[in-house]
Amino acid sequence: MNRLLDDLPMLAPMLYVPADRPDLAAVLSGERDLGVCSIAVCLEDAVRPDNRQAAAAALVRVLAELPAAPRTIFVRPADGEAFGWLLENLPAGKVAGFILPKATVASIHQWIEKSFGLHPILPIMETREALDPVGRRELAQACAAHPPVIAGARIGVNDLFSLLGGLRRPLGRTVYETPAGRVIDGLLEAFSAYGVRLCAPVCDRISDHETLEREVAGDMHRGLFAKTAIHPRQVHTIWQAYAPDPAEVAEARLILDPAAPAVFGSNGDMLEPACHGEWARRLLHREALHRSVEVSATA
Repeated sequence: MNRLLDDLPMLAPMLYVPADRPDLAAVLSGERDLGVCSIAVCLEDAVRPDNRQAAAAALVRVLAELPAAPRTIFVRPADGEAFGWLLENLPAGKVAGFILPKATVASIHQWIEKSFGLHPILPIMETREALDPVGRRELAQACAAHPPVIAGARIGVNDLFSLLGGLRRPLGRTVYETPAGRVIDGLLEAFSAYGVRLCAPVCDRISDHETLEREVAGDMHRGLFAKTAIHPRQVHTIWQAYAPDPAEVAEARLILDPAAPAVFGSNGDMLEPACHGEWARRLLHREALHRSVEVSATA
């Protein structure tokens, strides 16, 4: 497999799957065509509290019997106690990492300590700390303190809506057209200062693809990828939107040309390699990932 694909989980949509689904084995084994995505098996909010223990045991059985997983699999435990049980019982080689729900500064350090820093952790920013400018900075610092284990963090927008006075996303509006949009921009400022990547939040209006497309555009303008999906229909829309525009690819190559002037014009735009170089490198890397997925899918 192309080594570029090692970066795919931080780009491709992450499809959330309740751990108590009766067809979980088919989902994880690749029998179902879900598109280009990683899988988050949820044992927290997506499963009733009285069914979480049975769902966790079923997940262990499914993974133990799984010969190989065609997609990256993350597991989202309900809490620290459930995380400890899963560390002892899950076949570690079948799981890429664990999702830390409702992450706080304290829980980030606790989960790293509990797992002895041996398992990747993906914290979700969805608590009151994420609403507070000082709290955001402290969360970013906590994530940045564990770079080998924490490659990035996710944004849990539905919990943020709940904290913002019991709100819900209005019909036909992207998250950036709501009060939660300002929180996301604040998280971006705080986490970017410490070099920690953030992943885009869920759009829970499953049938509204027009709004989803507009929201994905807003994600990308902010440098947010690996958007949470809650239905396979969303996966294709998100992944297709991540394909770079050919005109932007051409501009990126001009910017990174060693012979490029310090400042020059192209198609009515000013291009400045000193300022636009990082944008160009990331865009070409995304283009290479897309190309690699297409090649591997047809091989």
